[in-house]
Amino acid sequence: MATLLELQTAILDISKNHYIQTESDVVLSSRINNAVNDIAGGIRMPNGEISPPLPDLYKSAIVATSLTLPYVALPIDYMRNLFCVIDNSGNKIEPPRGGNYYSFMLFLKSIGSLDLSEKGSVYRACVKGSKLYYQGIPSVSVNLTVLYYRKPVAMSLETETPDGIPEHLQIRLIKHYVGHQLAREMVDGTDKMAAYHESEFYKAMIDLTDFIGITEAAPEYYGSDGSEDAGACDG
Repeated sequence: MATLLELQTAILDISKNHYIQTESDVVLSSRINNAVNDIAGGIRMPNGEISPPLPDLYKSAIVATSLTLPYVALPIDYMRNLFCVIDNSGNKIEPPRGGNYYSFMLFLKSIGSLDLSEKGSVYRACVKGSKLYYQGIPSVSVNLTVLYYRKPVAMSLETETPDGIPEHLQIRLIKHYVGHQLAREMVDGTDKMAAYHESEFYKAMIDLTDFIGITEAAPEYYGSDGSEDAGACDG
């Protein structure tokens, strides 16, 4: 595993003092942590697609419904790709028909008169921003289990390693991501180096998406829609 110190050293080495001068360890560490966050959050690839979630950042957590509001805050470490909501009986709460958990307009259209004050058991759910919306609103707060991909834990100690990024790709991804940033920020003679780091970063991202694979990035649910299992999300 590449430590924070090893990542700093790799970035300093590739710069060869051409486009990194007064960068402090604190600032460089911040750049490295930001790189990990950006990769985990999804990179738009040259083909226009967004890179998949990092499997090691998969998490489940419980949120409690409100007695008065049609939404609740998602866990503070939520980052992306909520893919399943389960009620306290183990049944899947479906996303809007014809969409997914991020189809907010379909969610609104599925509610009569766009009125989100409907009381009763939760039967539909949707994500908007950092909130989980649902209908109806239970008279007694109930726990909903949400399955999603969390934010990486930031590195602060020199011995800590990038959270969620596969070990064999850590240095390549992060040094070229940060190297590209640094090269672009300098004015004199670094366009060629910026293009080099950008190209190498995307090569590493392709290797990452190939390594993750489609099935790891998007766990499937086998439930009520023509399925075999009932009441669980595969993760």
